[in-house]
Amino acid sequence: MSLTRLAEIKSQLSELQKEADEIIKSERIAVIKEIQDKMNNFDITIEELQRKAKTAKPASSKSPAVIKYRKSEHEYWVGRGPKPGWVKEVENRGESIEQYRVPV
Repeated sequence: MSLTRLAEIKSQLSELQKEADEIIKSERIAVIKEIQDKMNNFDITIEELQRKAKTAKPASSKSPAVIKYRKSEHEYWVGRGPKPGWVKEVENRGESIEQYRVPV
C-alpha cells in the first residue's frame, strides 16, 4: 500500500468520524428529550434514578448445590429436582435413600 493511499484512508476516516459525531450529536438531543418526556409522564425525578442506581443489587452468583446423596462417583443427587434413576431404583427395592446420605 502506498503512502498516498494511506493518507487518503486516514482522511476518509477523519471525515467519517466527523459525520458519526454529528449523527450522535443530533440523535442525542432527541433521545434526551424522549427520556425527559417519559420522566415527566411517570413523575420520575433525577434523585429517584440516582437512588435506584445506588441501591440496585448485582445479580447474585449462586454456588453449586451440595451433594446430599452419593451412590458412586458418577451417581449422586443434591436432593432437589427430579429423582435420578438410581434413587428411584433404591426406593423401589424398599430401601432408604438415607443410607447414601453424604456426611456433612
